[in-house]
Amino acid sequence: MSTILQNLGYDSQLDTFIQSHDLADFEIGRVIRESKQKYIIKTQLGNFNGQISGKLMHEAKSRADYPAVGDWVAIKQMEEREAIIHEILPRKTIIERQAIGRFGKKQTIAANVDTAFVLQDIAHDFNLNRLDRLIAIGFASKIQPVVILTKIDVEEKSELADKAAQIKKRFTDIPILFLSNKSMEGFSAIQQLIEYGKTYCFIGASGSGKSTLINNLVGEKVMLTKSLRGKSNKGQHTTSHRELFILKDSGILIDTPGMRELGIAESYKTLEATFEIIFTLSESCKYSDCTHLIEPGCAVRLALENNEIDQSYYDNFHKMKEEQYQFELNKKGIKDKKMIKKIKADSKYKKSRR
Repeated sequence: MSTILQNLGYDSQLDTFIQSHDLADFEIGRVIRESKQKYIIKTQLGNFNGQISGKLMHEAKSRADYPAVGDWVAIKQMEEREAIIHEILPRKTIIERQAIGRFGKKQTIAANVDTAFVLQDIAHDFNLNRLDRLIAIGFASKIQPVVILTKIDVEEKSELADKAAQIKKRFTDIPILFLSNKSMEGFSAIQQLIEYGKTYCFIGASGSGKSTLINNLVGEKVMLTKSLRGKSNKGQHTTSHRELFILKDSGILIDTPGMRELGIAESYKTLEATFEIIFTLSESCKYSDCTHLIEPGCAVRLALENNEIDQSYYDNFHKMKEEQYQFELNKKGIKDKKMIKKIKADSKYKKSRR
């Protein structure tokens, strides 16, 4: 195995698959950049501009079956630096979200990720409900999320502690790190988490500091950065594509475009992992199929009334649950508004007939 492939995270499982599927005659590489279905693939022979084969395109049932940044692929070289992608090797993990404006469709963000760094601007754009959604992406993909609270240099210590406590109240087992890209406070703690051959994805809203952190980790300016927009304190989009970077003698980083609107595209289990407190409380509800809305003997509503959970957490749970339900309807092709209203009405009737 070449050093280049090892640096990219190549492992014995991939080697076994290649041998058992007669792919030894293909060049193996990893997708390091994707933009509008144009790919750059890194191999032991160098980088290639790639496009998918007609067969792969024909067999694709959805956009999720196309290559994504982080994918391992089998290619055949055509011209000097051009190649055809013939197969996508099995994905260890895949990060997806609901495609914005495309009912029932998923958008692939990255593949074969080990850890998701979830960045949140703690000073200008702190939003617990958005953090719920960002963390949900990691849980849906069975990837360990790590929260990084950025721009701590412009926030009082007491405010930092209070906001960290709010997060820990919702997510008891998720690591929380603090970072100032300006003073570099907290930077070494992030460096120490990154292991050789492991892949780390950065997700967060534009302006959260993803690009600056990646530049600092790589040791050079590989990502464009922009200041916050005027009075809104919201970041400008600095990344319109997905890209992978290899750290010298360390891990692999994947940047993603800034995400403010996150559709929920995953299953009930995703909600269960994201809203663990609510699901734990629900075990004490009077009814096993309690919706936590109107039923008597609801342990979740009791906890809300006693301020054991906050209102925004409760509201966000129901909002994300509704979005997930809507996504499932759209995925099944149920788009007629009257039909959707009837299904919802029937569901509410069954759950309130007590």
